[in-house]
Amino acid sequence: MVKQKKLDLMGKCNKKILLLITIVSLILLLFIVLLGVNTHNKIDEIIREQYNEQQLLLAKQISTGIEEFLGEKVSLIESVALNEPNSTPDEYLSLFKNMYEGSPGFYAIEFINATGVVVTGYPEENVPIGYDLYENNQTWPIEHAKETGTYCTNPTQLFEGGLGSFIWVPVYYGIEYKGTILGIIKMSTLSEKYLDRYDSKGHIYMIDRKGQVLFDGSGQFTLGENSIETLNDSSNLQLQIIREQINGSEDTGNYVMHSEDGKTEEMIVAYSPINWKRRLWSVAVASPVSEVTVIMHSMLFQQAMFVVLSCVITLLSGVILILLLIKWNKSLEFEVERKTKELESINDSLESANSKLKELDKLKSNFVSMASHELKTPMTAIKNSAELLMTSGDHEQIDNHELLEKIIENVERQTQTINDLLDIAIIESGAIDFKKERVNLCEVIDAAVETVSEIAYDHGIAIKFSSAQDLYEITGNANALVTVFINLINNALKFTPWGGRIDIEVVDMDEQIQITVKDNGIGIPNDDLEHIFEKFYTLHGKIFDEEKGTGLGLAIVKKIVEGHNGEIRAKSKEGMGTCFNITLIR
Repeated sequence: MVKQKKLDLMGKCNKKILLLITIVSLILLLFIVLLGVNTHNKIDEIIREQYNEQQLLLAKQISTGIEEFLGEKVSLIESVALNEPNSTPDEYLSLFKNMYEGSPGFYAIEFINATGVVVTGYPEENVPIGYDLYENNQTWPIEHAKETGTYCTNPTQLFEGGLGSFIWVPVYYGIEYKGTILGIIKMSTLSEKYLDRYDSKGHIYMIDRKGQVLFDGSGQFTLGENSIETLNDSSNLQLQIIREQINGSEDTGNYVMHSEDGKTEEMIVAYSPINWKRRLWSVAVASPVSEVTVIMHSMLFQQAMFVVLSCVITLLSGVILILLLIKWNKSLEFEVERKTKELESINDSLESANSKLKELDKLKSNFVSMASHELKTPMTAIKNSAELLMTSGDHEQIDNHELLEKIIENVERQTQTINDLLDIAIIESGAIDFKKERVNLCEVIDAAVETVSEIAYDHGIAIKFSSAQDLYEITGNANALVTVFINLINNALKFTPWGGRIDIEVVDMDEQIQITVKDNGIGIPNDDLEHIFEKFYTLHGKIFDEEKGTGLGLAIVKKIVEGHNGEIRAKSKEGMGTCFNITLIR
């Protein structure tokens, strides 16, 4: 009887313990479910935020690239209009050909004379030679450009099909209007270069200030139609985003896209403005929300499996459940931290790329200013000398020879600036082909020294060239290598005072040859030394500002040396000169 009571008591106790374990297990199970939902929401929030930032950086990168591309085309046309105002049609044809091939992206470049007739252009199959704009009542852009300067249009329908923007640049010779240079850029060119390659997931679209569709990867709009008029009330969120775009805003947002078959899909969109010659466009990167969901699928699957396993273990043992709960939390925290770090790394990379693009845009803006100065200064000197020759009478004592020398000197200076611009454009486009052969390196250096010898004599600077042997043969392009040493010696001449000296030495290093170009000039500051081979970079300071150039000479040198599988380094100390070391393969 007592034993039975003990058994009954133990049974009741076990039931209580079992009930307690069950209740604790259910509570723990509920806690796990709630914690899983909360963690999922946090992960979803983090990933969405990082994804939005990534898409916005991509939109910024695309808009910056398009701005730079269009700005470069305008600068090239303005440069020709400013520096070649009195050229013949054949001369313009040659210039247009160089621009077209050296800076890809133009559909056509035309010259329209003062009477409104297209007289030349390249490529010729895309140019309506003889077409009279005045007869066809198409002169408004010409007249507007004559009044305000460079005029760029919003994309319009082309005769050949598709959309295209027109760049109208007036040409004046003094105050005389000579005609207009017209550059045409097709929207399909921008699409192929900047938009199509990013359109693999989701889609990209681009509109102008009026809402006209310039590109749409989704097929929702037709090119050239007005997006605001196309959208109905069911698309009010997308319509609100488009209105933000045409106001020049930069942001992210969500909208629901309706397809023709009645299906809907939530989209994440990031948009950034494109400002170009008083024109405002906006590019948007739109991706379905499902793209964000895909990123979480693997994590959610692991999480779901773990919850099921935890439920089974919880029903069997509360202690085991607690241990597994701790482990799960740590694993989940580590996974969130790892994913967050990955997204932060991607974000940092995109921010770095955007920063570099902005820095390059700033350098190019500075370069346009410097190049304009370098091209305008010799033109002013040429004009003044020519006017003095024309207005001077026989009784005035004018040194005609000196004035002519000054004109020639400034023409050569301007020619060198233009050659630098063309050289760097051709080298970077990949169009240049270094046709290599066996060349005598000593003869190359002698040719470069002879070219600059007169300038060195005028500056009172001695150039000494020495080598351990008389013959050093390498495989290379003689003309390109002469350009390398002319640029290096000219660079040394600029910053070496009267009575200075430039030493050139060639040393045989078995399979390689090392060439040293050393001066005893003012030297280069340490802060500038690591940047001197960058495009458009010029040294700062009063003495350097007096000799400021385009900042392309050393960049061209580096490109040519690397094109010969060589290497160039620079060492300098302020007040003690600069030394350039070039290593070439024999």
